[in-house]
Amino acid sequence: MKQKSTGKGLIICEEALQRLVAGKPYVAEHVGLPLSKLTAGAVSREAGFDPGYLKKNRKSHLPLIAKIQSLREGSSNNPKSTNADRVAYLERKLAALEVRLVMANELRDKVLTQNLQLWERVRKLEAEESHVYRIN
Repeated sequence: MKQKSTGKGLIICEEALQRLVAGKPYVAEHVGLPLSKLTAGAVSREAGFDPGYLKKNRKSHLPLIAKIQSLREGSSNNPKSTNADRVAYLERKLAALEVRLVMANELRDKVLTQNLQLWERVRKLEAEESHVYRIN
């Protein structure tokens, strides 16, 4: 049974690798990832696993890991992979991080507002309770 899940995991990783090579990843941090930065960890994360899913000591993983290394090394030797490509990748990554920062700030502000509203409600309830005890 364990081999079937490993096989399914490898199929999922293969699909993730194809998405990364095609430039259509699901994971936001992989958008614009140059092949020169492709790692087994990136493929694992793109597949929905932890970064250490693909391991060299697992014989069934070796062909996929070799393919990843080949793509990365082939990209590094490619003269088209220039500093401009790396700058463009970093700019896209920065833009994605800026979007995440704006979203995180909006969420923080919303939670702070809710907390203040809850605090005010608790304060009013405590005042009402205090008033009830004085009357009795």
